[in-house]
Amino acid sequence: MIDGLYGRETLNDTELDAIGLLADTCNRHEGIELKLNWNMLRERSGTETSDFLYYQSGRLVGFLGIYQFQSTEVEISGMVHPRYRRQGIFSQLVQAAREECLRRNVPKLVFMCQQGTASAKAVMDHWSIPYVYSEYWMQLLEPPVQEDREHIGVLKLREADSDDDAVIVRMNVEGFGLSEEDAANLLEKPNGTRTSRVYIADIEGEEGARRTVGKVHARVVNGSAFIYGFVVAASERGRGYGRTILEQAIEVIRAEDPQASIALEVAVKNERALGLYESTGFRISKATDYYEGIATTSS
Repeated sequence: MIDGLYGRETLNDTELDAIGLLADTCNRHEGIELKLNWNMLRERSGTETSDFLYYQSGRLVGFLGIYQFQSTEVEISGMVHPRYRRQGIFSQLVQAAREECLRRNVPKLVFMCQQGTASAKAVMDHWSIPYVYSEYWMQLLEPPVQEDREHIGVLKLREADSDDDAVIVRMNVEGFGLSEEDAANLLEKPNGTRTSRVYIADIEGEEGARRTVGKVHARVVNGSAFIYGFVVAASERGRGYGRTILEQAIEVIRAEDPQASIALEVAVKNERALGLYESTGFRISKATDYYEGIATTSS
């Protein structure tokens, strides 16, 4: 491999392995665990350049990935080998990401920095990129506190199909403040590995009648499960459905892989959701800080 910076629309196994080795080195050096969204790295669409790799002496020493969930912003996460820092490598990676964002007409870059990473915070401070919010990563470690749920009625999860697309879009708008276009773009695409699934929560009534009160997504890969996209319909909140949906999602995952570790993320300021997750047995294991920049700013 010739030294320098390369953009990639997809990553091959050799490149993924090299990114993994680089992440391990950086994690050990900083005493952290970088957030790299591995499922997205492995499943790039191949239609846009979302990953940037920097080689020196034939070795991968820098990496940055773009993750886009909304039309108006991208999240980015990157790293440079400890022995190759202060050489402008990260600046080149970020500039390449900015240029890609300009091509996509995306104005905002959100930097993901593992909380407690002194080097990342120093870079954000040096570039005057402001901190905006934090998220907790939570692991299921304890059994949930048992409560009387009889008043909730008969709530059941079922796997979503194409007839549920409109409901999923509406809940993504209600739950995450997305535009309808962005919410539609987040619809899960079927994949051959069946790692990601969407579950619809219905209340079943008499004579087969039912109404949808929420939805949740789950991804299970190599013994690790991640719960995301969890929404209770706006008109159904405050009735205890959230806890039941979460408990049933855990049961579905356990039925598929009894030994799977289960995790989710929640905004630090979302105290109501945090309390729900803690009562269901989740405990905080790490936090990610988010810093917001603009694509036109040079570093």
